[in-house]
Amino acid sequence: MFSKNTIYLFIILVAATLLISISTYFTYRNSLTAVEDSLKLHALGIAISLESALSKIDLQKNIFTDIVAEGKWEGIAFISLYNQKGATLMHSNEELISKVVDDEFIRKTIATRESVYGYMTLGTDENIFVLNFPAHIHNTFSILRVALHKYPFEKIIRQARFQAISAITVVFILWIMGIFFFRTLKKSEALNKAIEESQRLAMLGEMSSVLAHEIRNPLGSIKGFAQLVLEQSKGQETYTREIEEYLSIIITESKRLESLTDDLLLYAKTTEYRADAVDISAIIDESVKNIMANIESKVIDFKLSIPESLTIKTDHDKLKQILINIIQNSVEAISENGIIEIIAKHKNNLIEILIQDNGCGMTEEIRKNIFKPFFTTKAKGTGLGLAIVEKLLKSIGGKIQLQSEYGSGTSFKLIIPKQI
Repeated sequence: MFSKNTIYLFIILVAATLLISISTYFTYRNSLTAVEDSLKLHALGIAISLESALSKIDLQKNIFTDIVAEGKWEGIAFISLYNQKGATLMHSNEELISKVVDDEFIRKTIATRESVYGYMTLGTDENIFVLNFPAHIHNTFSILRVALHKYPFEKIIRQARFQAISAITVVFILWIMGIFFFRTLKKSEALNKAIEESQRLAMLGEMSSVLAHEIRNPLGSIKGFAQLVLEQSKGQETYTREIEEYLSIIITESKRLESLTDDLLLYAKTTEYRADAVDISAIIDESVKNIMANIESKVIDFKLSIPESLTIKTDHDKLKQILINIIQNSVEAISENGIIEIIAKHKNNLIEILIQDNGCGMTEEIRKNIFKPFFTTKAKGTGLGLAIVEKLLKSIGGKIQLQSEYGSGTSFKLIIPKQI
């Protein structure tokens, strides 16, 4: 989900882009129109002047050559005069006089008796502007053609192109800055969330620590006296199966509460570490034996694949607690006759430990929340096991990766630096 600030920034960028693009488009189009209008007016002015001049002289005299040579009007490519059959009566290039020209401009001018504008390409591949003007010279209808070079007027187009390129550059810079601000906002929001979460967890940890300490002392007394009463009542006349059952329940539940307070204290405790040389094979073996000692009804096959002499310099107790918590999680995910495979290997300056089971797996919703404190799917779980794992791993510079599909088992990969 995007935050409101991010959405507002995106809207501003899009609006600015649209405004600049529309403005640039109309500016460029108006520039092209202005150039064409300038060409039309310039050509029309020349044509009217020539019509007037030709009406006063003998058409046998070719004045077009002198006009072009003298540069009386700027930008003239050529000037020509045609009769209604397209025969060239006069041309600034004398070699073309008497040649018959049949093109759409002349035909349209003859048919409409109106000025016709257009563009044509010279033999030099230059594209020029052409005015075909219906002239009345010595009471005879003729077509006066004025061809203009476009380059004297292209300064306007060049300026428009420069403005368009500048506008595109501005839009590009705006988006670069926008992306930078997007990332900055995202980092800022993530940092704020992390600070809020840290503060929340700090308060939670402090509260948990206080509660755990306050609960442990009376809880130890309850469990101790229950055990004492159970031992002393055996063999007495008042001893019954019901009394034994009730006292056993008190002792069992007290132990469960003790485990909960231990987890709370472990989670709330400041994560200081002590670096020791740790044999990976030995610590995994210790952790597995610890778990197996507490497995009652399940049959689980542990498959270990660990190279010999694989050592790491890290906190022994923390790593053992991490392994026990994850293996215990795998055991609880298996219904019966399960397999837990543990593979360790050295990779660059890291040690990777893969713990995978063939248990029930996790849904997407569970995977999203599995490392959150107090999140649990178990009836009697504390929801702190994997939260403690993540916290302890961070304290020794490691990280954890999870892969799980519902009904297809789960695998945890621990990635730990070879030296803390």
